[in-house]
Amino acid sequence: MKERYQSFNSPIELGTRICLMLTALNSKQSLDDLVLLDYALLYSNEFDGPDNLHPALPNHLAEIAHRREMLPKAIDFLLKRGLIRLAVKADGHYYECNHSTIEFVSCLQSPYYKKAWIRLNWINENKQRIVNTKITELAKSFT
Repeated sequence: MKERYQSFNSPIELGTRICLMLTALNSKQSLDDLVLLDYALLYSNEFDGPDNLHPALPNHLAEIAHRREMLPKAIDFLLKRGLIRLAVKADGHYYECNHSTIEFVSCLQSPYYKKAWIRLNWINENKQRIVNTKITELAKSFT
Protein backbone atom coordinates (compact mmCIF):
# COMPACT_ATOMS: atom_id res chain seq x y z
CA MET A 1 0.00 0.00 0.00
CA LYS A 2 1.27 3.45 -0.91
CA GLU A 3 1.97 5.73 2.08
CA ARG A 4 -0.11 8.90 2.05
CA TYR A 5 1.18 12.14 3.53
CA GLN A 6 -1.07 14.64 5.16
CA SER A 7 -0.43 18.31 4.54
CA PHE A 8 -0.77 19.45 8.16
CA ASN A 9 2.27 18.61 10.30
CA SER A 10 3.68 16.41 7.55
CA PRO A 11 7.35 15.33 7.74
CA ILE A 12 8.22 18.11 5.28
CA GLU A 13 6.37 20.82 7.22
CA LEU A 14 7.79 19.64 10.55
CA GLY A 15 11.23 19.23 9.00
CA THR A 16 11.22 22.77 7.66
CA ARG A 17 10.36 24.15 11.10
CA ILE A 18 13.06 21.93 12.67
CA CYS A 19 15.61 23.40 10.26
CA LEU A 20 14.49 26.90 11.24
CA MET A 21 14.77 26.07 14.95
CA LEU A 22 18.17 24.44 14.71
CA THR A 23 19.47 27.40 12.74
CA ALA A 24 18.00 29.99 15.12
CA LEU A 25 19.15 28.20 18.27
CA ASN A 26 22.55 27.25 16.82
CA SER A 27 22.96 24.42 19.34
CA LYS A 28 22.35 20.68 19.59
CA GLN A 29 18.77 19.73 20.50
CA SER A 30 17.24 16.45 21.63
CA LEU A 31 14.13 15.00 20.02
CA ASP A 32 12.01 15.75 23.09
CA ASP A 33 13.21 19.36 23.23
CA LEU A 34 12.44 19.78 19.52
CA VAL A 35 8.90 18.48 20.09
CA LEU A 36 8.18 21.06 22.77
CA LEU A 37 10.03 23.87 20.98
CA ASP A 38 8.03 23.23 17.80
CA TYR A 39 4.82 23.36 19.82
CA ALA A 40 6.02 26.64 21.40
CA LEU A 41 6.83 28.03 17.95
CA LEU A 42 3.23 27.49 16.86
CA TYR A 43 1.53 28.35 20.16
CA SER A 44 3.95 30.86 21.69
CA ASN A 45 1.18 32.76 23.44
CA GLU A 46 0.68 29.80 25.80
CA PHE A 47 4.23 30.38 27.05
CA ASP A 48 3.61 34.14 27.54
CA GLY A 49 5.28 34.87 24.22
CA PRO A 50 4.18 36.54 20.99
CA ASP A 51 0.84 35.84 19.33
CA ASN A 52 0.43 32.27 18.10
CA LEU A 53 1.73 31.44 14.64
CA HIS A 54 -1.17 28.99 14.14
CA PRO A 55 -4.73 29.43 15.40
CA ALA A 56 -5.35 27.56 18.64
CA LEU A 57 -7.88 24.87 17.76
CA PRO A 58 -9.75 22.96 20.47
CA ASN A 59 -7.60 20.22 21.98
CA HIS A 60 -4.48 21.42 20.18
CA LEU A 61 -2.44 20.32 23.20
CA ALA A 62 -2.89 16.79 21.81
CA GLU A 63 -0.67 17.88 18.92
CA ILE A 64 2.34 17.30 21.19
CA ALA A 65 1.73 13.53 21.11
CA HIS A 66 1.21 13.59 17.35
CA ARG A 67 4.33 15.70 16.89
CA ARG A 68 6.37 13.24 19.01
CA GLU A 69 5.19 10.46 16.70
CA MET A 70 5.83 12.35 13.44
CA LEU A 71 9.09 14.13 14.30
CA PRO A 72 11.35 11.06 13.86
CA LYS A 73 10.06 10.75 10.27
CA ALA A 74 10.82 14.40 9.65
CA ILE A 75 14.29 14.07 11.17
CA ASP A 76 14.99 10.97 9.09
CA PHE A 77 13.90 12.91 5.98
CA LEU A 78 16.32 15.74 6.86
CA LEU A 79 19.22 13.44 7.77
CA LYS A 80 18.96 11.48 4.50
CA ARG A 81 19.20 14.73 2.55
CA GLY A 82 22.08 16.13 4.60
CA LEU A 83 19.99 19.04 5.86
CA ILE A 84 20.82 18.43 9.54
CA ARG A 85 23.52 16.59 11.45
CA LEU A 86 23.14 13.86 14.08
CA ALA A 87 25.39 14.07 17.14
CA VAL A 88 25.49 10.88 19.21
CA LYS A 89 26.55 11.54 22.80
CA ALA A 90 26.76 9.29 25.86
CA ASP A 91 23.51 10.81 27.13
CA GLY A 92 21.53 10.57 23.89
CA HIS A 93 21.03 11.63 20.30
CA TYR A 94 21.07 15.31 19.39
CA TYR A 95 20.43 17.20 16.18
CA GLU A 96 22.17 20.30 14.93
CA CYS A 97 22.26 22.52 11.89
CA ASN A 98 24.99 22.43 9.28
CA HIS A 99 25.89 24.55 6.26
CA SER A 100 23.10 22.97 4.18
CA THR A 101 20.53 23.80 6.87
CA ILE A 102 21.52 27.46 6.76
CA GLU A 103 21.40 27.54 2.96
CA PHE A 104 17.96 25.91 2.99
CA VAL A 105 16.36 28.24 5.55
CA SER A 106 17.83 31.31 3.85
CA CYS A 107 15.52 30.53 0.90
CA LEU A 108 12.38 30.68 3.04
CA GLN A 109 11.01 34.17 2.41
CA SER A 110 7.21 33.89 2.78
CA PRO A 111 5.32 35.97 5.36
CA TYR A 112 4.73 32.77 7.36
CA TYR A 113 8.46 32.15 7.78
CA LYS A 114 9.13 35.80 8.56
CA LYS A 115 6.58 35.53 11.39
CA ALA A 116 8.24 32.28 12.48
CA TRP A 117 11.62 34.05 12.80
CA ILE A 118 10.12 36.56 15.23
CA ARG A 119 8.95 33.70 17.42
CA LEU A 120 12.26 31.87 17.03
CA ASN A 121 14.11 34.90 18.40
CA TRP A 122 11.76 34.80 21.38
CA ILE A 123 12.27 31.01 21.74
CA ASN A 124 16.04 31.50 21.69
CA GLU A 125 15.74 33.89 24.65
CA ASN A 126 13.30 31.64 26.55
CA LYS A 127 14.44 28.13 25.60
CA GLN A 128 15.21 26.83 29.09
CA ARG A 129 11.88 27.98 30.48
CA ILE A 130 10.03 26.44 27.52
CA VAL A 131 11.70 23.02 27.63
CA ASN A 132 11.24 22.88 31.41
CA THR A 133 7.50 23.51 31.13
CA LYS A 134 5.46 20.51 32.19
CA ILE A 135 2.66 19.51 29.84
CA THR A 136 0.33 19.39 32.85
CA GLU A 137 0.99 23.12 33.37
CA LEU A 138 -0.04 23.80 29.78
CA ALA A 139 -3.19 21.73 30.21
CA LYS A 140 -4.23 23.84 33.21
CA SER A 141 -4.35 26.92 30.99
CA PHE A 142 -7.21 25.34 29.00
CA THR A 143 -9.53 24.86 31.97
